Amino acid sequence: MTATVESLIREYAGRYSAYDADAVTELCLHPFLAIREGTPIHLADRDSVRDHFAKAMDAYRRAGAATWSPIEIETHQLGEHAAFATVRWNALDTEGNVLRDTRTTYHLLTGPAGWRFLSYTNHF
Repeated sequence: MTATVESLIREYAGRYSAYDADAVTELCLHPFLAIREGTPIHLADRDSVRDHFAKAMDAYRRAGAATWSPIEIETHQLGEHAAFATVRWNALDTEGNVLRDTRTTYHLLTGPAGWRFLSYTNHF
């Protein structure tokens, strides 16, 4: 399980670094729950999930982030079909300097399409 969750995280990182909100949204289930700064953000459908990620990606791009790199991935299996994964991320600028070092925990479910994100909680 850990290898497939890690593959999903790395795929997500590539799509996020490409600023492709549609491709990131394909990795998510909906309704989706995002928790940022302790505030729950309920995203009812695909369009709201896509818009949420597009807004976040645009803000990070304006701040100078060019790529996102998972530094550590800690996975906790929750039975056969679910897991929590906590990822330590580095946001890097175009020269490879760390702009942000942060952690996010994802709730993941697996089904016919493979592992998908159900929610995330930022640790800030």
